[in-house]
Amino acid sequence: MKDKAVIFVTSSDFFKPRASHFRLLAIARGLIENGVDVYWILLASEPTKEILTDAHYKKIVFITLGKHFKKYRWNKYLFYLYRFHQIPRLNNIIHNIIDIYKELICYSYSYDFLFHYFLAKICKKNNIMIYNEMTEYPKLIDEDINFITKSILKLRSYVYFKYFVPNVDHIFVISKALKQFFETYLENYNKKICVSLLNMIVEPDRYECNLINTDSQFKEIVYVGTMYGDKDGVYYLMEAYIKIYKDYPDSRLILVGANTRVSQMQKINNILSKISDSDSDRIIFTGQLDRKSVIEKLNSAYCLALARPNNIQAKYGFPTKLGEYLSTGKPVVVTSVGEIPLYLKDGENAYIAKPDDVDSFADKLRECLNDPIKASYIGQKGKELVYKEFNYLEVTKNIIY
Repeated sequence: MKDKAVIFVTSSDFFKPRASHFRLLAIARGLIENGVDVYWILLASEPTKEILTDAHYKKIVFITLGKHFKKYRWNKYLFYLYRFHQIPRLNNIIHNIIDIYKELICYSYSYDFLFHYFLAKICKKNNIMIYNEMTEYPKLIDEDINFITKSILKLRSYVYFKYFVPNVDHIFVISKALKQFFETYLENYNKKICVSLLNMIVEPDRYECNLINTDSQFKEIVYVGTMYGDKDGVYYLMEAYIKIYKDYPDSRLILVGANTRVSQMQKINNILSKISDSDSDRIIFTGQLDRKSVIEKLNSAYCLALARPNNIQAKYGFPTKLGEYLSTGKPVVVTSVGEIPLYLKDGENAYIAKPDDVDSFADKLRECLNDPIKASYIGQKGKELVYKEFNYLEVTKNIIY
């Protein structure tokens, strides 16, 4: 028998270009390169061709359950129920893997709490260790969502803490604040479960494209992420750039990410109205790009920006995109929120602005644009930090040792 394997189980249309998905792929790659077999079971989903043909992931054993899932995508409720329909088959697949290994670990992702309740029952029945990863505050609920959605999120959170957490053998979190949150919760309910910090994880070699900005006319300030809401501070970033763009005619702001929800783009459009029509090409929205195109865009930038506000999401989380930014060796302009100051120092390996302060962020953009030589040096120091603190190969050792 082989010594150890880790099973990932995901229950949604998982392989879309999201930072959280790349984190799990980096974990899987790190486990394999540290000598652990990895099985990835997908319910009502399938890996993309890009992932299946990627040499870094070729040793991951992908298993897709639910070959007819595309029929149900037109209705999100039917699609959700269809995933649960695959749970008996999931039990059979896991049972077949058991006989091959002395030890099996099921590494579960954060958010589909009701699904994880059934997953826990399968694992306990088969004496499989359950590891759960949480990268964001688990009780986070956006006040702007409708009553029904809010009620569903509250129910998921209740099920997670009431029925799933008590069955978990080990919880991995992305920040010290989140670690303290779980340890306090477990202590209050007299539950003894190990909680460990699993840092932001990056595959730094993926971002070494050695590209330069071929468009010599512009110094591009690039942001990659969500355009909706205040999670990553797109509004602050845009306002800051509008304050300085006339002083830097060779610059432009590039915003990469989905922007098709018209109702949620209203605030962004209001900010854009502050720019004259003749300058409208200074802020560019690319829409959502595939991973390769995102990496190319990052590497062709002058600098990378993340104006994350000081909110509960920033307090307990840690932006995965920050590691991707730093991996390119490009200078990064970011806000001092959460645990970012534990790793990044202003003027040493990043440019650090005050959170929720447009003027402060604008000043740091100026500082970066004014001195390309210093900016390049700071970018390289940021890259060194990634290899030291956030390298997937080293971080994943915390899971298996």
